[in-house]
Amino acid sequence: MKLARYWTRAQGEAEGRSGPIRVTSRGWSNDSLQAARAVARDNAQRVAEKIASNHAPSQRYPYGDRPLPEPVLREFQPDRDGPAAVVTRNVYGSTVLNTRDLMFVDIDKEEKPYGALASGLASGFRSLFGKPAPAQTVLTEIQAVAERNSLTVRAYKTAAGYRVLITNRAFEAGEHRTEDLLSQFSADPLYVRLCRMQESFRARLTPKPWRCGLSVPPVTFPFETPEATSRFQNWERDYTSAIQSYATCRYMASFGSSPMASGFEELVQYHDQETRAASLLPLA
Repeated sequence: MKLARYWTRAQGEAEGRSGPIRVTSRGWSNDSLQAARAVARDNAQRVAEKIASNHAPSQRYPYGDRPLPEPVLREFQPDRDGPAAVVTRNVYGSTVLNTRDLMFVDIDKEEKPYGALASGLASGFRSLFGKPAPAQTVLTEIQAVAERNSLTVRAYKTAAGYRVLITNRAFEAGEHRTEDLLSQFSADPLYVRLCRMQESFRARLTPKPWRCGLSVPPVTFPFETPEATSRFQNWERDYTSAIQSYATCRYMASFGSSPMASGFEELVQYHDQETRAASLLPLA
C-alpha cells in the first residue's frame, strides 16, 4: 500500500523575470518528519524552478504515483509486509479503510446515467433510458460474477451504487486477475485506477459531508499551525454529530459458501460497524 505516516509542507523559491517565485508543497515519508520536510522542499523547489523558466508544472491526475495526503488513524494486523489494513481520512473528511489483500469493488453507476449499454454486468445497472435497474437485478448480476469465479462475496447498497466485498480469497491491487475481476463487476473506472496506483483497495467508512448538509473541511492536511488544527477540529465535531443520522452503506446479501480467508473477519466486522451496514438509516 502506498501510504505515508509523516506529512508536512515546505517552501521552495526561484528567481523569475519579475522577482522571486515562492511555492509551497507537501512532502511525505514513512521514516520521519524531517525526511518528509526534505521531500516537500525538493518538490516545492522543482515546481518554483519550472514556473521561473516559463515551464508550467504538469497537471497530474489526482490518483498518481505518490501516496494520497491522508493521515493514518489506525493500523490492522501488521506483519513483515506492513499492515493488512489502514484507516485514513480523505481530503473531504471521510474516514477510509485501505486494505492490502481484502478486495472491495466500488460500483458507482447511479450518478452517471448513459444510453444504450454494453453486454455483461453493466446491462444490469440501467435501463436504456438511463434509469437505475432494480436492486434485485443488480444482485443477480453480482451473484453471477461471484459464481463464475468461485467467489464468496458480500453485497452492499451505497448512496451512489453498490459495493462488493470478496471474503474467501486474497487479491493484489493492479494484478491482471484483479483488474479482470473488477471489469467483470463493472467497477467504477476511477476506482480501478486508484487501486492500481495506490496498490490497495479502498472503502469509505463514513458519509460524504455534503450529503449530510456540511461543507468540506476548511483546511487541508497536513495542518501546519495550531489555528489550522483548531479549525479542522471544529469542523470534525460538527461532522461527527451530523453523520449520526446516516449510514454509508447497507448490507444486502451474500453469495458463495467458501469460508472467510484468514485475517479478514476482523476487517469485515470493522467495516460493517463503521459504515452502519446493518442499520436502516438513510445512505450518505
